[in-house]
Amino acid sequence: MAAKDEHPERYGWWLNELESLGVSSKRINELNDLKEISSLAENIKQGFYQEYESRPATIKGYE
Repeated sequence: MAAKDEHPERYGWWLNELESLGVSSKRINELNDLKEISSLAENIKQGFYQEYESRPATIKGYE
């Protein structure tokens, strides 16, 4: 597993991704591994997608 010191550009990208998903930087600073941080972002996005898919079509904008 790669630490944040090994790939700072990738780690920074994932930090930005998490912040855009509403995860505070205070909580993010506890994550030191690229696999942890990328998995967290992907899990949050998957949760948002599943929530979106479970809504009725009229809420999504379809008729």
